[in-house]
Amino acid sequence: MNLETSTDRSKLVILALVGLVYSVGIAYLLPSLPNQLYNNDFFARWYASKMLLTTGRGLYDWANAYELSGITGWPQVYDLRFYYPASLLIFTAPLSLLPYRVAVTFWIAFGLWCLWLSMVIFARLFNPAFSVNRLTWLLLLMTTCVPVLQHTIYAQFNSLVAFALALTYYGLHRQKYLLAGLWAGAMLFKPQVALLTILILLVWSGLRRERRLFWLGLTLTAVVLWAVPELLEPNWVMTFVGGLASYPPVMSAVDRVWNPYQLVSLSLVGITVGLAVRLRDYPANSIQFAGLLAWTVCLTALIMPIFGMLNIVLMGPVFVILLHGYARLYPTYTRWLWWSIVGFFVAGLAAFVTTLLASGPNGLHIVAAEVVYRFALPVFLGLAALPLILTLKVEPV
Repeated sequence: MNLETSTDRSKLVILALVGLVYSVGIAYLLPSLPNQLYNNDFFARWYASKMLLTTGRGLYDWANAYELSGITGWPQVYDLRFYYPASLLIFTAPLSLLPYRVAVTFWIAFGLWCLWLSMVIFARLFNPAFSVNRLTWLLLLMTTCVPVLQHTIYAQFNSLVAFALALTYYGLHRQKYLLAGLWAGAMLFKPQVALLTILILLVWSGLRRERRLFWLGLTLTAVVLWAVPELLEPNWVMTFVGGLASYPPVMSAVDRVWNPYQLVSLSLVGITVGLAVRLRDYPANSIQFAGLLAWTVCLTALIMPIFGMLNIVLMGPVFVILLHGYARLYPTYTRWLWWSIVGFFVAGLAAFVTTLLASGPNGLHIVAAEVVYRFALPVFLGLAALPLILTLKVEPV
């Protein structure tokens, strides 16, 4: 992103203002729609946090879910439990002190900005490969794709991980390994969408002495994320783990198409660890390492048992990494990669809309969209990352 000219700076200011208007507007509008005020994932977390602070009732108490079922009219009570680590209290506890309408508006806008800033940080570090115009188009495509729209409507939490990933990479890129570890710990707010990325960062950093401060930073953040909520919810880790038993069965994308999926998933994780070992002498500001990060995000989306396609919001940084990497190493294919990415956005939206119009809101439109976003897109992007990882020419980002 070249900000050397006043024109580029002006474009970026305009982009930020448009983003501010959109995020505040959509965050205010969505809860105002019929039957949408409480129809999101944030309300259950806000309510449980409020009950904890005002009555001392535990986050994972079934009473919260039964009361929420009465308020929302949602009959499946198990859906309304607090299925998150109590570390999320760092966000939800302060927000529970606000009126719900204010809190949910703030949270939706905050989630959008986490997604956008994750992409902007990567693009800024890869300066000057990204023009403001291309960044604008990429942000627009991400914001309007089905997974991000779902993420916004349901006031979800995955964009926190995208933002933490970007800040982690910023620290690694600047060789501030302690800082990078501290930010990496923030990915534990929703660990299931970042476990493989964290594992690979630990392997890569542990193979060089000067990088091992990353381990210290990650440990410090993990301790804080355990200890702070422990003050409000004693023994929360065991209660949280026990509560997961009531979570509905869920399959990974690999599980749906290939069995035995555990063997396939473990093999892919083993290959990824091997790639991290292979890149042990490559700095974080190399295209190879950035490609490895992109690969871990794509692979996690495929092998982790996760409901829906909300984790696809993490693909925003992946797009930036791949477009930059190809511009540096394989410029002939950059345009092909760009139009392939655009094609996936178009295909996903078309699959969603045409199925919805043909069969109505019976769930098939979600399944059709998931074929594109949850399976085909991560497979394509993961394969596209491999040439960046395997190239022998060392190129800084």
